[in-house]
Amino acid sequence: MTRELNQAVETMLASAKTTTLVLIGDFCLDVYFHVNSSDMEPSLETGFQVRRAHKLTTSLGGAGNVFANLCALGAGEIIPIGVIGPDMFGAEMSRLMKQLLPAGAPLTVQSEQWMTPAYIKPIVDSKEQERIDTGVRNRISAETARLLLDRVTEAVAKADVVLINQQLEDTIYTDEFIDGLNRLAAEHPEVPFIVDSRTMQRRFKGMWHKLNTHEVAAELGIELDPMRSYVPADELRELMRRYHEQTGDPLIVSRGDLGATAYDGTFTSAEGLSLLTELDTVGAGDSFFSGFALALAAGLPIGPALHIGNSVAGVTVQKLHQTGTCSPEELRAIVETRDLNYNADEHPVRRSEPFTAEIITDLETIRRRPAIEYAVFDHDGTISTLREGWEEIMEACMIDAIMGSKADDEELKARVRAYCRDFIVRSTGIQTINQMVMLVEAVRKWGLVPESEIRTPQEYKRIYNDALLAFIEHRVERVRKQLLSPEEVTIAGSIALLRTLAANGVKIYLASGTDQEDVLREAQLLGYAECFTGGIFGSVGDMHNDPKRQVLRNILKQEQVDPEKLVIFGDGPVEMRVARSCGALGIGVQSHEVRRYGWNESKHKRLLRAGADLLIPDFTEYRQLASFLLKKEL
Repeated sequence: MTRELNQAVETMLASAKTTTLVLIGDFCLDVYFHVNSSDMEPSLETGFQVRRAHKLTTSLGGAGNVFANLCALGAGEIIPIGVIGPDMFGAEMSRLMKQLLPAGAPLTVQSEQWMTPAYIKPIVDSKEQERIDTGVRNRISAETARLLLDRVTEAVAKADVVLINQQLEDTIYTDEFIDGLNRLAAEHPEVPFIVDSRTMQRRFKGMWHKLNTHEVAAELGIELDPMRSYVPADELRELMRRYHEQTGDPLIVSRGDLGATAYDGTFTSAEGLSLLTELDTVGAGDSFFSGFALALAAGLPIGPALHIGNSVAGVTVQKLHQTGTCSPEELRAIVETRDLNYNADEHPVRRSEPFTAEIITDLETIRRRPAIEYAVFDHDGTISTLREGWEEIMEACMIDAIMGSKADDEELKARVRAYCRDFIVRSTGIQTINQMVMLVEAVRKWGLVPESEIRTPQEYKRIYNDALLAFIEHRVERVRKQLLSPEEVTIAGSIALLRTLAANGVKIYLASGTDQEDVLREAQLLGYAECFTGGIFGSVGDMHNDPKRQVLRNILKQEQVDPEKLVIFGDGPVEMRVARSCGALGIGVQSHEVRRYGWNESKHKRLLRAGADLLIPDFTEYRQLASFLLKKEL
């Protein structure tokens, strides 16, 4: 899939240079004031708190964000059609648009009864506060409306695609203007019209309609719980089918991290992206809209267009406190390295035959696979529990790194602790060095430590490793002195399974995000190093090559392994995505590392979404599991 999508991206980017897009909409400005709570004090005159902004940034929002994304992706000609006021925000918007497209046409200025829409957002300690909006009581004049429609009529004649963005109540979209757009869409069926409308969706006819899950439900008179982010695929498809029957128009529904689905008489879906970093979803819909439209203008099928839209949005949501854009290089990078969310609509069936497991992929489909000849195991949490409790150690190290000299501020520490816990949940399974790269970004984001005192990822990793090794040393020592057996510090049945598979000729690999020398030492200490005839692989400090992915590439390329004969075990999402990406059997170990047996529900969602075929709680039924994999009685 990656190769095909890479080709689609290159087709779109090449086509974009000669593409003409008409962009009609509500052009807005986002204004960010960045403030640190440590730099606030009462005013002598009023007694109110004074917030000292240490940084002021502006960016294009609404249709302006679509414009910025189209420019960033290399669109050749964009004809923007919208209105600004004769004010400082309108001047700033014009300046930003001119920077992006020097030869571009200007927006229309209405001198009276129009204030440029702007969202003024104070950011205190990296958290957005209550905002101030301008341009909320605008009234478009009849003369301006006629001028806009004349401009659209002229532009459509040379357009490859027309994008319509509506998100304000006090907007350019009068009844006459919408009727004119509908007439133009009917007169130019060869030109795709795509509309993203917050409150007027059904008034647009003969166009692609872009909505989210809640919006398509609302259009059908169904009010979903605003806190209910997930709607099952079968329920969503029924909503989309009804909307299409009522309007006669095709539609796209974006589902956030679950991807997107289109319906034009036939359903087409694209999985969502799994992103580890902190996210800012403001403007994500605009980014998707831009990528999808450019792909459609390039003549790409709906499937690749949905994937490209998701990927563009995946880049921009990782840019905090800005309505970010996606460059061609960023798009290529995320397509090449992206992790997808799978099984979003699957409901695993827990059963006890042929062994205790939750079945995700149809069991008969798995049975038809040949006997396995190769196996890859993750280490910590999948086999070994020596490092159980590492999360608390990393949390403490992260808090110290982020807070620096502000460690005595308990209220601030509570916010930092919550951030760190979320970070650890999101990043579990990747290499420690990559987590430390993300930690450096977090230290800078919080702004509590002077730049000169921020350490390198390698230095933070050393601090964490030293603390973790000190924490587990008592367990290691008790194993050395034979006061604890290897079975008492491993997931139940794991050693027995390793030995059973090895005895039956399976070539086994160990792949861990922990440092290689530590993984090797612990495998030798626990007495199963010799089972890994394929080798033991851990992190060697290479941030660009995860050992789990590297092992997989080596197996498939150098040993020419049929992925149908490969099984991958792990308790983290990385291993399951590796299995899914190559067609290996992915068995997620939903292990309880304190008890060492039984189900750990906190691991369920991440293993399911990562694409596991089966979930097991432990390896206590190792004999039945080995028989199932080897296709023979043991």
